[in-house]
Amino acid sequence: MAQTDVQKCPVCSGKGLIEITDSDCPFCNGTGEFTKAAESYMKSHICQCVFLDRKNCPLCGKKCHHNTPNRPKILIAPM
Repeated sequence: MAQTDVQKCPVCSGKGLIEITDSDCPFCNGTGEFTKAAESYMKSHICQCVFLDRKNCPLCGKKCHHNTPNRPKILIAPM
């Protein structure tokens, strides 16, 4: 596999760091490498807008899916 073909962790975008908590990504253990666990999480994760502006999910960038703070209205669809 060429260097450009390497899949990145979908949760941390290959950075190995979860920026909203400033800690190592638990899905890739800070390596930034792709894992099936991260892929599965991103397919059905709950909006994490509570950590930023309550308007956009910091993990996937989609608009907030809450009807009130901390009450998920729907799960975010697969990418």
